[in-house]
Amino acid sequence: MTNMKQSTILLVGPTPPPYHGVAVAIRTLLDSSITTQFAVRHLDLADRRGIQHVNKPDLHDVVLFVRQWLRLVSRLVGERPTLTYLVLSQTTIGFLRDSFLIWPAYLRGSRIVLHLHGGNFRDWFLGRSWVMRAYVRAVLSRVTRMIVLGDSLKSQFDGLIGARRIAVVPNGIDWKSTGIPANVLTSSPRYRILHLSTLSHLKGALVLIEAIPLVVRHRQDVEFVLAGPWSHAVDEQWADRFIAEHGIAQYIRFTGQVDGDNKTALFESANIFVFPGVQQEGQPLVVIEAMAAALPVIFTDRGCIRDTVIDGETGIEVPINDPSQLARHILHLLEHPDDMKMMGRLARQRYETLYTKERHIENMIEALTSSCASQPLHEQKTIGRGRT
Repeated sequence: MTNMKQSTILLVGPTPPPYHGVAVAIRTLLDSSITTQFAVRHLDLADRRGIQHVNKPDLHDVVLFVRQWLRLVSRLVGERPTLTYLVLSQTTIGFLRDSFLIWPAYLRGSRIVLHLHGGNFRDWFLGRSWVMRAYVRAVLSRVTRMIVLGDSLKSQFDGLIGARRIAVVPNGIDWKSTGIPANVLTSSPRYRILHLSTLSHLKGALVLIEAIPLVVRHRQDVEFVLAGPWSHAVDEQWADRFIAEHGIAQYIRFTGQVDGDNKTALFESANIFVFPGVQQEGQPLVVIEAMAAALPVIFTDRGCIRDTVIDGETGIEVPINDPSQLARHILHLLEHPDDMKMMGRLARQRYETLYTKERHIENMIEALTSSCASQPLHEQKTIGRGRT
């Protein structure tokens, strides 16, 4: 592998806490062998107030951004990074913020690499005014490389970025098993169905809760575990009312936030992982964690989850926002335990082949190396209309 230590890369993005997909991804890069391949610098964009403030701009965020922007300019002037890497936002305010970070880097001569961690960019773009769409095109024309999480997400940039400038780099995790047999982790004889995420209707928590009465009508040897903090009080209140009205409290348990070994143990104590997302996603790390823990995944076609989990092989795809179909497929797996275990084994094999941290970092190094070697866009003599 070519050593690019002479190339300076400025990573721009948040680190935990609070814990969310982008922050964990940036932390993964900073703790990886990328730092031995390049001279890595980091500009942290984290808002340490907590997860409830993420993607909810207020006056504090404005002041914080001004400070971050000034630090960025100082880094660009003093270090002249070969490449500047940012995670691309999918909201108007977020994109404008990103563009204010991109322009100084581009004008300073840095190659721009953007990383899309979601699957909603195109819908957002098409819903903007012609003025905003023109501005987006102007910004993206300065990008050396766009990184997406799966092949199905390349279409997010149809007509905006040429295929040669798009790299596919799936997420990857470093999974360390607890080494404790699953039957030791729980004394319950019931099957455990796990949902782990920030709990909200957007992530599918309420759809799963609606499916529970339909499951327990046929099977009572089940326990539904919902792990993670609630992101909206209104969703939590709805869930409390629904559980009380349907008398299912004995079948459901909320753990709150779980991290580290406790999270690993929770995955390894489960039999099925359910991620019935309603909103667009990228490639949720919890889905990969479930595969690493040898769990079959019941999922919806959001982001590139369909690229990640193979329907009928490592999991089962269900329609979006359909608790009856979700319940039907949960029952199907419970009634066919051998198939459930086989799907889990195949999910583990797919993780080991495609979604380890080592594979992710190898792919990232390849994408960054090729970007550093590319001719900077601002040095090209001419860029023909429609050419990339």
